Amino acid sequence: MHLSLCRFVRLAALTALIASMWLAPTFSFARTHIPAAAQPQLAASADGRVWLAYGQTRAAPVATERSHDGSQGGGAGHGGGTGHVGHGKGSGQPRPDGDIFVACSDDDGATFAPAVKVATVPSFMLGMRRGPRIAAHGDTLTVTAIGAELVAFRSTDAGRTWSGPVTINEVSTSAREGLHDLAAAPDGALFATWLDLRNGKMELWGAESRDGGKTWGKNEQVYRSPDKSICECCHPSALFDAEGNLAVMWRNSIEGSRDLWMTTRAKSARSFSTARKLGEGTWKLNACPMDGGRIVALGGGKFGAVWMRAGEVFFTPPEGAEILLGKGRQAVAATRASETLIVWQQDANLVSVRKPGAQAQQLAVDARFASALTLPQDKGVVLAYEQGPAKEKQPGIVIERL
Repeated sequence: MHLSLCRFVRLAALTALIASMWLAPTFSFARTHIPAAAQPQLAASADGRVWLAYGQTRAAPVATERSHDGSQGGGAGHGGGTGHVGHGKGSGQPRPDGDIFVACSDDDGATFAPAVKVATVPSFMLGMRRGPRIAAHGDTLTVTAIGAELVAFRSTDAGRTWSGPVTINEVSTSAREGLHDLAAAPDGALFATWLDLRNGKMELWGAESRDGGKTWGKNEQVYRSPDKSICECCHPSALFDAEGNLAVMWRNSIEGSRDLWMTTRAKSARSFSTARKLGEGTWKLNACPMDGGRIVALGGGKFGAVWMRAGEVFFTPPEGAEILLGKGRQAVAATRASETLIVWQQDANLVSVRKPGAQAQQLAVDARFASALTLPQDKGVVLAYEQGPAKEKQPGIVIERL
């Protein structure tokens, strides 16, 4: 039944969307390229189905975006960022509306059915790790995204139909920075975390759902910096391990240092552990790097992480010293029984290693913003990323199985 649903989506979505003005791009089952799309995210059901979420924005006025240090985005002093939306109310040009799409694969990510449109989001945040997040539990799918607010959409029939939006942040416009993450526990529980401005300075907040995103619990403050605010525009990360333990990571800002920090919450616990800094070094920077890293689950309630400091990518194990991987930024990782695949951007290309400390190999040219997923039953890794000219805001997405 599950496999036939994916095949049903292939046919039904293609037929239903042909007449739509904003048609989801379709692609050959032998290819894994989606044109004019951005910020891919992956999730998997326990039965092996792979889900892809991505965004598209509509035409918008051209505007020069500026970083937190006042310079134009993309300068060396900004850690290689490519622009900043800004979190002041009323700043910059109005953002365009955008569409969220979800596609299904029933062959471990080798091919995908034509995508189904989830929703149109007014003032859609898309780019620089802003965009949709997706979680899957059986036939229940949850997609979160930020426009004016952080919202959730829910499907209980494997993506055929969608309900929502449901607003997650309780204080209006407090999630306006547009950076968040979504984690799914083995039992289907969800945890969303986001950069929040309800108290005037950037803080890390979170909320939980026990019904696939239909309703959300009370917002909780995950972390508040003792020195003004956390880093203003680096995306947070959240991850449940196979046992249901939760880890959350963000870039802090304390006395001029922009380092990655992590906190964990054991299964069935109500509170998070005392936050700790990752790595031995520190990075003094009067700007926001726009780079948040990713968490990896290593079993037994232990978590590692991949992240960037001063233009270099590191892996942090649960214990022991940090491991330098190489120059670059925007690192992601996926763990298997025998290896940890780490992928990051080096200059204009993506490179990868199969284990921390190995020699990096070029993976894809003119590519960025990867999302990595370990397949159920340790069948391999699926990777999705943007590929095309960096000046294009929606260059297209490539999905491949490694």
